[in-house]
Amino acid sequence: MKFAVPVSLSTPVRRFPMQLPFTLADLLSAWERVQENEGCAGSDGVTVREFARNAEARLRLLLQRLEAGAYLPYPLLKIVVEKKPGSGKTRTLLVPCVRDRVLQTTVARELSRSFEEEFLECSYAYRPGRGVDRAIARIRELHFQGYEFAADADIEAFFDEVDHNLLLGRLDAERLAGNCFELLRLWIRTEYWDGERLHPLSKGIPQGSPVSPLLANFFLEDLDVELEKADGKLVRYADDFLVLTRSAAAAQDALARTGAMLERLHLRLQPEKTRVSSFAEGFEFLGVYFRGWDIWSPWKNERKMGKLFSMAHPLPQRMRKRYEDPQTGTAIAEAFRRSWERTGDKIADATNATKDFNMAFLYLTQQGAVLRKSGDRLLVEKDEQILLDTPYHKLDHVLVFGNIQVTTQALGELLEKGVPISLFTRQGNLRGSVTPPRGKNVELRLKQFQIYVNPEQSLKIACAVVAAKLANGSAVLARYARRNREGDQDSAELAGGSACPTFEDVSKARTIAELDGIEGAGARSYFEALMRFNRSGLVWEGRKKHPATDPLNALLSLAYTILMQEMAALVEGLGLDPGLGFLHQLDYGRPSLALDLIEPYRHPVADRFVLQLVNRKIVVAEDFVNRSGLTGVFLAPAALIRFFECYEKWMLATPPGGKCFRQRLHHQAEAMVRTIRDGVELAAYRFDHETEDECFTLSVTI
Repeated sequence: MKFAVPVSLSTPVRRFPMQLPFTLADLLSAWERVQENEGCAGSDGVTVREFARNAEARLRLLLQRLEAGAYLPYPLLKIVVEKKPGSGKTRTLLVPCVRDRVLQTTVARELSRSFEEEFLECSYAYRPGRGVDRAIARIRELHFQGYEFAADADIEAFFDEVDHNLLLGRLDAERLAGNCFELLRLWIRTEYWDGERLHPLSKGIPQGSPVSPLLANFFLEDLDVELEKADGKLVRYADDFLVLTRSAAAAQDALARTGAMLERLHLRLQPEKTRVSSFAEGFEFLGVYFRGWDIWSPWKNERKMGKLFSMAHPLPQRMRKRYEDPQTGTAIAEAFRRSWERTGDKIADATNATKDFNMAFLYLTQQGAVLRKSGDRLLVEKDEQILLDTPYHKLDHVLVFGNIQVTTQALGELLEKGVPISLFTRQGNLRGSVTPPRGKNVELRLKQFQIYVNPEQSLKIACAVVAAKLANGSAVLARYARRNREGDQDSAELAGGSACPTFEDVSKARTIAELDGIEGAGARSYFEALMRFNRSGLVWEGRKKHPATDPLNALLSLAYTILMQEMAALVEGLGLDPGLGFLHQLDYGRPSLALDLIEPYRHPVADRFVLQLVNRKIVVAEDFVNRSGLTGVFLAPAALIRFFECYEKWMLATPPGGKCFRQRLHHQAEAMVRTIRDGVELAAYRFDHETEDECFTLSVTI
């Protein structure tokens, strides 16, 4: 996945280390076939003759890249040729480079062995031992058997119109050998180069690729099956086909069946080439003319090649490196690397952040995009371009910002797999969530309610949460003070001596209302001290929530909202009711328990993250806009993408021997379940300013 588009994904999206169903010997055999066919160079500019100079070494390198998961096909080269000599009509060919032609030929050979067993006898194109002559012989045989009428049909722009979602979904269901499906997906979802820029291939099977004929026959297999059911006999050669029948009515019925089937395949018949005819009237098929018992076929040696109208020049050298030496690390690590290179950030590298903790949070911000399902994958599309293609089984949460459509198929699949979807305004305000049915643990929720209605037990949990929050706030200030002793002495002294309430103050609270007052006083003292370390030039005038009227408050509110959504999904997934909290009281539509559990994380996680963003100029004042008709300030689209990239790195960064923040959120939710279910002590997250990232716990038994 590329972060050049407004889509963010926190899971590693590694190119696949492949288990290959072929060997170097198979590649060398396929190379001999490619060499025989010759053909032009691809977008890399390497001709067949140049490739032949060290073909074995090139193929060994290709095999190594495949096995290491570092293979990326070159874009297809656009070539425009005359469709038929003298016709003036054109056909667009999209040709792979020589290296990719060898690999596609190898895969096509491997797959044809299994596909041949499934293909019906009525198909004659691109199959071993078959061809135009066999198709003509079959037509003549059927005529002798009494089939006098023909439904002559042609699919309109078949190779240009094949639906990628349908094709990939069917291929995925085949359970292909090795990682052949992943290779096919790369070739189907590829780009092409027109000499000036790259274009995504959003639909169609490229004519010019060795694997395309096999895919064409595979995609039309359902059509073959459907037409074989008709009262007639099918003869198909690629997208041209005849249905021979004994009556004109049966031929009309065959055309009706064809139209209905093609509609399901998102294709349609070409009207001017579709008709019912007969041997008595005469008709043409595959360049051969049939009339009565006579057959006229042009001499093969008189066929001429159509003119070449245009051929794109190869990719510039600077663009080839991406395909010659693609990155094998995670997409998220690559995105963060680019982000930090732009901003000069020195935060520890997060490349290994998810080695033992593989969660995926998908943020969708591109307005007008569509999230749809394709096989076992989710696609994000806009203007017929694929912005993201990822397996849905790796997702943990989907967050949608603004005007983005989610198809019912994608929504149903996510819910079935237990993945919640949260909907936000473009400005980051939560609208609501669509969550899977998880409320089976009634006994756990009853215990949660029993604690809630017990003032003493409820207060103990609330006190533990507030005490942890206050302690973490003090630890964050102590950390900044320690780091600034040689810098701003006044700020360091203010932070070190800030008069925040303590655990002793919390323990004196007799009601939730008193506890709220203590927490509020602590927050005011904390922010007064914290913002002394704000080096960005952005003005702080105190905490303002709804709406945030300045950039600092807008960033804090957004970070708190995302944290809260993560925690709400966690507690609901564990069987708790996210709306029934202990510190935060009941309020319509508010996930009070999730708000309780993120309190200890606000200062060490969200506040530190926001301060880094502004102090390091990753986010600046110019990144905020005032939207017409709305009060408050909001991040502009490009800055919002940058925010999510940085947030994911922050949540996944792992200190030596420690746990990332996202893991700690999980552990906090699990600790609350154990407390409610088993009556064990509640372990609330505590931040240690000395080690900066290690934590200890404040335990309260209820």
